[in-house]
Amino acid sequence: MDLSLLEQLLNLPQVRVSRYQFLNDEVIIWVYIPEGQHRCPKCGRYHRHVTEQVEVKVRDLSVFGKKCYLIIQKGRLHCSCSYRGYEAIDFVDKYQRQTTRFTEFLFQLCDRMTIMNAAELAEVDWKRAYKTDRQTLSSMEASTSLPKMTAIGIDEIAFEKRHRYFTIVYDLSHDNGVLFAVEGRKKESVKVFFDQLSPQQLEDIKIVCMDMWDPYIASVREKVPHADIVFDRFHIQKHLHDCIDIVRRSIARDITDKHIRLYIKNNRWVLYKNLECYTKDDHNTLLKLKQINEPLYEAYLVKEQFDRFFDYKKPAWAKKFLKKWYQHIPTHLKVFFQPFYDMLIKYLRGVLSYIKHRISNAKAEGLNHKIKVLKRMAYGYRDKDYFKLKILRRCGYLKQVNPVF
Repeated sequence: MDLSLLEQLLNLPQVRVSRYQFLNDEVIIWVYIPEGQHRCPKCGRYHRHVTEQVEVKVRDLSVFGKKCYLIIQKGRLHCSCSYRGYEAIDFVDKYQRQTTRFTEFLFQLCDRMTIMNAAELAEVDWKRAYKTDRQTLSSMEASTSLPKMTAIGIDEIAFEKRHRYFTIVYDLSHDNGVLFAVEGRKKESVKVFFDQLSPQQLEDIKIVCMDMWDPYIASVREKVPHADIVFDRFHIQKHLHDCIDIVRRSIARDITDKHIRLYIKNNRWVLYKNLECYTKDDHNTLLKLKQINEPLYEAYLVKEQFDRFFDYKKPAWAKKFLKKWYQHIPTHLKVFFQPFYDMLIKYLRGVLSYIKHRISNAKAEGLNHKIKVLKRMAYGYRDKDYFKLKILRRCGYLKQVNPVF
C-alpha cells in the first residue's frame, strides 16, 4: 500500500507514516512527527529537532475488522521556556494509551450500554472502558456550568439496602433533569448543592418542591430563605393513602372469614384510585367492598372528599376547606386520620403553597424510575461518584452536552 494513501486514511495531518504491518487480527502502523513540527506542550513553540526519541504504542479505531495500533516516535525537547520533556501529541488522549477518537468511540459505547458490553464491542479490558467513561464524565461535569433555575425539586432515592439513599435535586423550571446528586439525605446533603451556587443563582431560586422531610426544610430555609417551599401533592396523597391502608388493616384483623379478608387485601388499590379513573370493574369492586364493610367505604369517601382540596384556586379557601373536611370525618374514623391532619397543620404553609404555585415533583418521579433502571442495568454501582456522574449524564443536565476530546 502506498504510504501517502495510508496517511490520507489515517487523517492525522500532524504525522507521517514510516511503515506498517498486517497481522492476523491487528494492524500496526509506525508514525513520526516531521521536522519543524515538534511542539512544546508548555508554550506551544515549534522545534526543528529533538534530542532523543522513544516509541509509544497507542490504540486507534479498528480498521478492516482488525484492531489498529499506532507506534509513535515521540521526541524529547529542550525548550527556551525551561520545559524539559517530551513533545505534545495532540491526537493522543492524556494519560491513556489510546487516540482521542478511540476515546470518543469508547465513551459513546459506554454512554449507550453497560461497561462490560462496551468493552466487549471495543475489544478492550473493562477497566479501560470504565476509566475512559469516568474521566470523560468528570471533565464534562467540571467544564459545564449549572443551567439557570427558578424552581427546583428535592427528593431521595434508595441505591442500596439498609436505607442507603441519594439526595437528588431536579430542575422543575426547564427540561434539564437532574442537577445534583449526593449520598445521604441529611441537612448537609442539600447544603452541599446550595454551597456550590453563586449568590445570583441562589437569588434566582423562587420555588423548592419537596416532601415533608425536616432536614431538607432546614437546609432550604437556611440557604434560600426567600424561596417558597411547596410540599409535593403526590407525597401528600401518599400519606392519605397510608391512612386508608391503616383503616383497611384494622378492619381486616377483625374479620374471621378468610376469603373476605383476602378479597379486601387484593382489591386495596381500588381504594387509592381517583373516582374519575375508575373502570366499570372498579365500580363493581367498590360496591362489593361497601357491602362487605361500611366503615371501609366511609374511609374511601373521606379520601375522595379531601381530593377537592387540590381544586381550590386561593390558599385562604383551601385552608377553610381543611378545617371543614376534618370536622366532617366520622367520629369512629377520626383516630385513623388524626396523624394526617396534624401533619397538614404542622406544615400548613408549604401545603397551601401548592394552591398558589401548582407545581409538583411529577417529573422527578419519572426520572427516579430512569435512575432505578440505570442502576439495574449495571447490577448496582460500587463507585458512588461514578454512579452520580452516570445519573447526571443519563437523566440530568449533562445529557445536553457533547464531550470535547
